[in-house]
Amino acid sequence: MKSNVSLLRRLGAITYDIFLAFSLVFFVAGVIIIIFFDAKAQGDTTLFYIVTIPTTYLYFSLSWVKGRQTLGMKAWKFQVIQENGNNITHKQALIRFTSGIFSFAIFGLGFLYQLLNKDGLTMHDLISKTILIKN
Repeated sequence: MKSNVSLLRRLGAITYDIFLAFSLVFFVAGVIIIIFFDAKAQGDTTLFYIVTIPTTYLYFSLSWVKGRQTLGMKAWKFQVIQENGNNITHKQALIRFTSGIFSFAIFGLGFLYQLLNKDGLTMHDLISKTILIKN
């Protein structure tokens, strides 16, 4: 199956979702600090880093698995599915999230691969066996 979502549309949704995910991270970290720590602990950034990855992962994975799209993907009008058209699984969401981080971390080459792939897939699409399609 071929993806019909452009690289520009993907990057637009990612930008939108990054702002939302980090707002969620700040909220969760703030609540944890208020409930469980005293004023001295509020200057320690360790908790923030411990909260960031799991919170961000939960935002993306639950959005993908349950509703096929994050809020950014809804705004840009596309969704993620399996190659057979079904919702992706939690395992695929974990693989997609992890490989997506690496796709970006290697100078965005995993995303730029979409421009070379005949089906319009990024590296993390291929690795997780998922496809982005317009609504």
